[in-house]
Amino acid sequence: MSRNKGFTLIELMIAMAIIAIIAAIAFPAFTKSAMKGRRADAKAALTRHAQALERCYTQYGTYNNGLCSTEVNSSAAFIGATSDKGYYTISATSFSGVAYKLTATAVTSGPQANDTGCTVMNIDNTGIQSSGSSGSSTDTNNCW
Repeated sequence: MSRNKGFTLIELMIAMAIIAIIAAIAFPAFTKSAMKGRRADAKAALTRHAQALERCYTQYGTYNNGLCSTEVNSSAAFIGATSDKGYYTISATSFSGVAYKLTATAVTSGPQANDTGCTVMNIDNTGIQSSGSSGSSTDTNNCW
């Protein structure tokens, strides 16, 4: 008498149920971790622009000097930019000769648009890092 080898339908359904449960738990965790990792793009861009503005201030005594051509245009306005990976746009919500506040805003059509609470990250001339909104003065969501 020969016996057929293989899986029964019940065994197959149990295996698929286990895989579905694991996937339901793992995918959101992966997505959250990926968003957290992409925040480094904003941090790097904000820090790089802040350092360039500080070099400008050290050299010319003002943040908005037109000779700081990498960060400031001839009309003394901050030159907006996009982060290296393209997840954030960098702008100055406040910019003068003695102070600045740079803001990284997640691109609305990008993967960071759903990063709840961390779609906006800021740094100012005093080094204060904040998140949550362009007017925020604290890192309420621990984005930094």
